[in-house]
Amino acid sequence: MRRLAIAMALSTSVGLAQAAGPHVHGQGNLDLAMAGGTLLVELSLPAADVVGFEHAPRDDDQKALVKDALARLGKGTNVLEPAPAAACKVTRESVHSGLSDSETEEHDHGEESPDHDADHDHDHDHDHDHDHDHDHGGHADFEARYRWHCDHPEKLEWIDVPLLEFLNGVTLKVQLVTDQGARADSLKAPRTRLSMDLR
Repeated sequence: MRRLAIAMALSTSVGLAQAAGPHVHGQGNLDLAMAGGTLLVELSLPAADVVGFEHAPRDDDQKALVKDALARLGKGTNVLEPAPAAACKVTRESVHSGLSDSETEEHDHGEESPDHDADHDHDHDHDHDHDHDHDHGGHADFEARYRWHCDHPEKLEWIDVPLLEFLNGVTLKVQLVTDQGARADSLKAPRTRLSMDLR
């Protein structure tokens, strides 16, 4: 029961931290919350850094860029690669952009984690609230959410972020929260590995 409460609290704090972050070109936000075997991840990136523009797509080429970006960001393993020893699997993934009328459907991979009830409540509260305008004053973002279940969370010593190889020159401001504590970090290629050590 304690893990369920921690997962809910951590997921709420991550979402609030990201929502408060300013839109800065060349900088994205990567928020991670780990409780028990569940890793919750939220990613926010300025559209200009992903597709090169922040306005509605004006032609087929720009529409294709947005579609490709949604497909790339919609797959959790394109964004994060947890240490193999932790045996982590993506259980949910979704992505949205103010540049597109469509949103990738939230994919539930049918694997329930021990914290399934808490995770379901979190997703129900947040994933259906995409009515708000993601294009704030001409600044559109790509926003993604992922959930991983790790069979051996004690072995999750690091996470690689291969997304940084695709986003040339972008810095990710990272907030990591676990039941052991919290810390902030930043990643920019060629440094793409995030240590999970909070010491």
